[in-house]
Amino acid sequence: MRWFNGPPSWGEMERVLNGKPRRPGLSLGEPHADGGDSPAWSRRREPYEPIGDRPLRSTVPYAELHAHSAYSFLDGASTPEELVEEASRLDLRAIALTDHDGLYGVVRFAEAAKELDMRTVFGAELSLDNTARTEVPDPPGPHLLVLARGPEGYRRLSRQLSAAHLAGGEKGKPRYDYDSLTEAAGGHWHILTGCRKGHVRQALSQGGPDAAAAALADLVDRFGSDRVSIELSHHGDPFDDERNAALAALAPRFGVGIVATTGAHFAEPSRGRLAMAMGAIRARQSLDEAAGWLAPLGGAHLRSGDEMARLFAQHPEAVSAAADLGEQCAFGLALIAPQLPPYPDVPSGQSEDSWLRELVMIGAARRYGPRAGASEAYAQLERELEIIAALKFPGYFLVVHDITRFCRDNKILCQGRGSAANSAVCYALGVTAVDPIANELLFERFLSPARDGPPDIDIDIESDLREKAIQYVYDRYGRDYAAQVANVITYRGKSAVRDMARALGFSQGQQDAWSKQISHWHSEADSADLEGIPEPVVDLAVQIKNLPRHMGIHSGGMVICDRPIADVCPVEWARMENRSVLQWDKDDCAAIGLVKFDMLGLGMLSALHYCIDLVAEHKGIEVDLARLDLSEPAVYEMLQKADSVGVFQVESRAQMATLPRLKPRVFYDLVVEVALIRPGPIQGGSVHPYIKRRNGLEEVTYDHPSMEPALRKTLGVPLFQEQLMQLAVDCAGFSAAEADQLRRAMGSKRSTEKMRRLRDRFYAGMAQRHGITGEVADRIYDKLEAFANFGFPESHSLSFASLVYYSSWFKLHHPAAFCAALLRAQPMGFYSPQSLVADARRHGVTVHGPDVNASLAHPTLENSGMEVRLGLGAVRHIGDELAQRIVEERATGGPFASLLDLTGRVQLSVPQTEALATAGALGCFAVTRREGLWAAGAAASQRPDRLPGVGSSSHVPALPGMTEVELAASDVWATGISPDSYPTQFLREDLDAMGVVTADRLLDVPDGSRVLIAGAVTHRQRPATAQGVTFMNIEDETGMVNVLCTPGVWNRHRKLAQTASALLIRGQVQNATGAVTVMAERMGRITLTVSSRSRDFR
Repeated sequence: MRWFNGPPSWGEMERVLNGKPRRPGLSLGEPHADGGDSPAWSRRREPYEPIGDRPLRSTVPYAELHAHSAYSFLDGASTPEELVEEASRLDLRAIALTDHDGLYGVVRFAEAAKELDMRTVFGAELSLDNTARTEVPDPPGPHLLVLARGPEGYRRLSRQLSAAHLAGGEKGKPRYDYDSLTEAAGGHWHILTGCRKGHVRQALSQGGPDAAAAALADLVDRFGSDRVSIELSHHGDPFDDERNAALAALAPRFGVGIVATTGAHFAEPSRGRLAMAMGAIRARQSLDEAAGWLAPLGGAHLRSGDEMARLFAQHPEAVSAAADLGEQCAFGLALIAPQLPPYPDVPSGQSEDSWLRELVMIGAARRYGPRAGASEAYAQLERELEIIAALKFPGYFLVVHDITRFCRDNKILCQGRGSAANSAVCYALGVTAVDPIANELLFERFLSPARDGPPDIDIDIESDLREKAIQYVYDRYGRDYAAQVANVITYRGKSAVRDMARALGFSQGQQDAWSKQISHWHSEADSADLEGIPEPVVDLAVQIKNLPRHMGIHSGGMVICDRPIADVCPVEWARMENRSVLQWDKDDCAAIGLVKFDMLGLGMLSALHYCIDLVAEHKGIEVDLARLDLSEPAVYEMLQKADSVGVFQVESRAQMATLPRLKPRVFYDLVVEVALIRPGPIQGGSVHPYIKRRNGLEEVTYDHPSMEPALRKTLGVPLFQEQLMQLAVDCAGFSAAEADQLRRAMGSKRSTEKMRRLRDRFYAGMAQRHGITGEVADRIYDKLEAFANFGFPESHSLSFASLVYYSSWFKLHHPAAFCAALLRAQPMGFYSPQSLVADARRHGVTVHGPDVNASLAHPTLENSGMEVRLGLGAVRHIGDELAQRIVEERATGGPFASLLDLTGRVQLSVPQTEALATAGALGCFAVTRREGLWAAGAAASQRPDRLPGVGSSSHVPALPGMTEVELAASDVWATGISPDSYPTQFLREDLDAMGVVTADRLLDVPDGSRVLIAGAVTHRQRPATAQGVTFMNIEDETGMVNVLCTPGVWNRHRKLAQTASALLIRGQVQNATGAVTVMAERMGRITLTVSSRSRDFR
């Protein structure tokens, strides 16, 4: 999650929330929240805004018909938007986007073209050889360049792209059937002979004019002479003119036209060097190594009609023909978005509306009881059902209900969250667990009559079983009608520096070192993070930053359609098995109007499921989360002490610093806690005004009495987006739908005009309704504007607060089960398994290492559920699959009698056997770790498929045992966890002699004292709202310490602070509020004998 929303600093945010005037000349910062239904940290791509470059006026008409964007992945160095901008500046009649094997960038391309009034042509360059473009330096081809002649041509092209990708069987290897392409064209495509890898040019270079004529004849036979054009290009190659003359001479023989193209791979000449570097990366070589393979790209940029006329003076008709063909093929991407398919399980005689109503009323009786006793709830349900029917969304709710029903029937924990929790219909259907009536939530935050698209319901599903739910959707609706949404993986600071260093021929060690020194780099070439990195690397890294590198899978978005998705967007295989994914991301899908369902994996739900199972199996206690007492004082007392390692949402550094200040006492405090934290707010004396009021340190006041109903729950301080809407209703007389429009407008950069109109309406409403004018009106509006992008949906906080409580309850009452469950659900959460185990030990839990006769594949419990046993799957080289085979063999054939018995029944390699010995997993055979390592090689040769005794060693010499430090180092090497020690304890004698204070004693040190602390670094963070402050988490065997580094201190010790796995820190302790923070002043390195790894800048 990234946090780039809200005012430029927490101080300014606090100033506004406290009702103080804004500093002169200081804006509230650019809003970065998306104004949509997602939580406040999500980022939606803003609509394209044109740049103000003055266009040229070209006297020669020209259209570019062959252009690659960065969505040709490492074969294009400009975004689709940049290509359109340059085409507009050069006064082109039209521009085509012809990326490799896909329509990845067409939505962005179309959006920019619409704003700039540029005609668009859609096409693709098809790689017919079924070779991944990144496998060899110069894939062999041939390529077929296809332009769609209108929407039908687009649909046919999209279908063929999908068919090829799915037929290829794996990501990046489409397999086209050339005859199927011929049949699919049907006069709706226009074929260009293409670049050097096109059929005709390839034939010309390999076999001369006769071979080229044969290749052209084949294209004409397949697609028709009126649908084929010979492509001429000019890249500054000495043979360009000769080749173009030979190609042009073929045109009259076959009755085809000639067109000039630039074969553009970037918008303007300055990107040429970057394009070459990207080509080298794709070829997995340096620029020098790849020089012989890379196509000459010097001239592969967009050009004006006048410049093309000069270049093609011998073939002037090719330039004007390109303009004519571009105008013939141009159309806008006004695709008719597919609707949801009819819901398959509507009973005979019922409509989707009536069936939804019936299901809602059945659920309402269960949730609210008889109608007579819950008139408000039933009235709200009727109103919601009316709006849902009017907007024609009943099918959407039925699909979501169907997915959550499948999860419940298959014992998969799930819950709807986000603004869906504002809906009584969702609550009645069992999609969400939050009662919007009891919690006074606004339905319009979720769905209003003015909404222009389907609602957004996020379903959190336990991550370890989510795949079952995803495959259920594929099976139920068909792979042709359901697909996951893509996620565009773009170059960030580290990857940009690493790849560009590789392209320029620097060694692997230099690439790694330079990329590791990048933390949060925002493209400034003079950033301190770039110190020591050569200028050419930085220059290229700045250029490539934020360009797409490859496509991944969105965390949970799925699209379901009433017709094949491939009619709109091609589908391809993802790297993950059995996952098919669209070529568009969530913003592209939203722009076109595809209906998306978010099925998000949540690790904590898996952990809670494991907790429930472990406690039932080992303690005989059946835990029903819905029946837990949400007011148990001991749970809140634990959280008040910031004892929250592993607890959902409140385990981070910032949350731990807030819990002792907020002192949660009731469930609603947890709702506030989830919403309150933005990394960076709580530094020094800057405490959120809500906390002061909650603890009675500040009087609860309202700028005007009309604000009290909306803000009473949060003590007069606006925290939630729903409150913003309620204030608009109460203070200015907005309808709920208008209030939602105001919230959305405040969260969007593009809503300037709309925002001005709504602002005027807000001021007028305040004056008319309550006589609020002048300074008071400004103060109210400032608060709304400040927190529109900083606020959190209350419904979202309510959904997550339940999980905070459930996880806290397990941590308090069943700490061993909680630890085992968290380890089993990895990767998840804020802390590494090493830190989770260390925390469990501090809570009295005994943790045992892996054992081939006692462990399961995953962590489990022993001794009536009071102790944790690590799993075999966590041992290096073993993995879950082999671990499960070992466990199954033990269950079938009985415990293993010896190492030879183990290797004789389960096939193990030498590294696997050695890893088990190093982890201590062979201790059950009464052998030490060194003895196990000695015997491992010989024992591994004793395999199930060999005669007994072959290759086995009969004698293991007596070997000395390992020291405590060696045992701990072996544990960490083999599993990442030292179950009965922490690395710093082996240095404790020396650290005590230096006067180092342990983490558990820092609360007893007088506030403001200077102390020396030491420990392993577990985290480094630099939140966007923290004005350059970096936070580190330091852990020793007694606990954790939050360390705050000012920009000055960080820069003074940057290399050490950024790379050291353990640090000695002198600083000033702040603990007056019950939360410990050390303000770092000086740093030094300490060397841990046992290795430790940190999680940095996540």
